[in-house]
Amino acid sequence: MSVDLEATLRTPITLAVLIDRTRNVLAQLLGGVEVPDLAVLTDRRRGRVLGQAGLSAAVIGEPIAPDQDGLSGSVFYDIDIPATGDGVRLMVIDFIGEASIDDDRHAVFSPSRTPVGITVATGLALATAQLGDGEFIDDEIRMLTPPVREPDEVVSRTRLAGPAGDFATQCVKYLEQFRESG
Repeated sequence: MSVDLEATLRTPITLAVLIDRTRNVLAQLLGGVEVPDLAVLTDRRRGRVLGQAGLSAAVIGEPIAPDQDGLSGSVFYDIDIPATGDGVRLMVIDFIGEASIDDDRHAVFSPSRTPVGITVATGLALATAQLGDGEFIDDEIRMLTPPVREPDEVVSRTRLAGPAGDFATQCVKYLEQFRESG
């Protein structure tokens, strides 16, 4: 079973703005708990971490050239949570112009299969949908039934009441509320 979360992007956004908004969304979802730093890497093999200038220059949601076979263009980033050792892979796919797919760019967040990884992926997808004037897509975990695609509504309906533990503990509590859904 996959635990990917997605957001559509109709407006380009920088990774700097996305990471900042993600930390705010996670604080809202987790009852105001302090959110650890998130590190963005562009090349997992070499471990090149983007600093503030790199995050401000990196934009997702802009057109991506198709690959050599003419298929949808894509770009990849890794978002690490150094404090916990968890991570999320971000793949941005440009479906615009393909007849069989909707006319949006999609940000797909593939987390490590841990409560922290899945919760951070949720925060990233919600923040992307908010900033990119898009929709939150949760076709795999199915947190809410029926599915809700409006990111602000997802935040208001799933947020925890208040902090009762550290970040990792709050991530576990956040996901426990969906145990019956999936």
